[in-house]
Amino acid sequence: MTYWFQLDLGNKPDGSRDRRKFTFRAKKEAQRELRRISSEVAAGTYNRPTAITVDQACDEWLSGRRGIREITVYGYGMDLKPVRRYLGTRKLQQITKADGDALVKWMLTEARTDHRHYRADSLAGRVVALVSEHPEGIPAAELAAALPGDVHSALAALLAAGRVTRLRRGIYAPAQPETAATAEKRGLSPQTIRSTLTTFGAVVQSYVDQGVLPRNVIALVERPKDADHDAVLATAEDATATEPAAKSWTLAEAERFRAAVPEHRLFACWLLSMYGMRRSEVLGLRWSAVDLDTGTLSVRRGRVTVGGQAVEGAPKSKRSRRDLPLPADVVTALRALKTRQRAEALALGVGWSDDRLVAVHEDGTPLRPEFYTDEFQRLRARAGLRRIRLHGLRNTRVSLMLDRGHPPHIVAAWHGHDPAVALRIYADVKADELRTVGASLFG
Repeated sequence: MTYWFQLDLGNKPDGSRDRRKFTFRAKKEAQRELRRISSEVAAGTYNRPTAITVDQACDEWLSGRRGIREITVYGYGMDLKPVRRYLGTRKLQQITKADGDALVKWMLTEARTDHRHYRADSLAGRVVALVSEHPEGIPAAELAAALPGDVHSALAALLAAGRVTRLRRGIYAPAQPETAATAEKRGLSPQTIRSTLTTFGAVVQSYVDQGVLPRNVIALVERPKDADHDAVLATAEDATATEPAAKSWTLAEAERFRAAVPEHRLFACWLLSMYGMRRSEVLGLRWSAVDLDTGTLSVRRGRVTVGGQAVEGAPKSKRSRRDLPLPADVVTALRALKTRQRAEALALGVGWSDDRLVAVHEDGTPLRPEFYTDEFQRLRARAGLRRIRLHGLRNTRVSLMLDRGHPPHIVAAWHGHDPAVALRIYADVKADELRTVGASLFG
């Protein structure tokens, strides 16, 4: 025997009445649920049952992101990948704080080698599948030609995770069974996990706002601190690093780098990076936005990597759209680069237009963002300088400008961000400054 009742739960999205039937095996359970659901409907706190999964919830949330840059949507998708792998098939209404804690533990300890980290339809999964068809080895160039996306970065990550092996330079083969089985399990960095929790929390909160969930349980999950996990996820830029990357350089180190690259073909681009422009802004800059006669530059476009493909679009934010008066050395370097590129185009029989990008190879093809980063690391290592990320040049510029007493709002305007960001993120306190402050109490 079963017991049931019907209740009006309000209106459906189309305006019609939402009347539902609830069935239970026990009379007392039916009576208890009738009282609970009736009171929650009256109070406006009732959450209608739904079979939507975490995977489906992520899809719906991402499809509703409008008016933001493509790279931002891509970043959200990357943040949600571990969530999809670990909780994707679970019903959204069944997710608890304990599930969020388990997700964090998995991400901290084994997400980089767990089989769920490489889905068959992902780039890494397709690379593994293609490599497995060539036990004798397959060149990286052949893989890159057969698969779309940043295959070289995927190979570096798979090699570190023990999913493939390198027979010799540029030749990859399937990992030996014992190698794959004993591959050290590694987790993601706390920073990556915090970003994932923030994005997943936004997904859950959207369903709380819609009345599907009673509360945001992911907001209750404790965010891991950097000290909780020593093995930081290696990025494509840091995959071959043997030393930790510093946040920024001192003035002396910045001057050493500048003195080491004046003969480089892209010297003007390195100067722009040293003067604080983002990589996307340097690579998206066109000659039509540079006025060498007045010595000004307009930041209106950016060029970023989205899913392994370089995409050009609007700058990062409204503040990023700015006009900069260029220092004399940058004007001189840009003038020399433009003259050189005109000569290269003439020699190759390639047409010239002021609408072409500034950062291009000799044949006029645009620089890949990854190439620009890798080239910086090669030049940095050749100059014998401490390892910093390419973005560290921007950190260096902001920090040095603040050190010299320039007002934060002017520093922020030059770099295209909020003054609070300049002080909170980019200002890098150095050891000699701490010594000066420490000795200043009694003059």
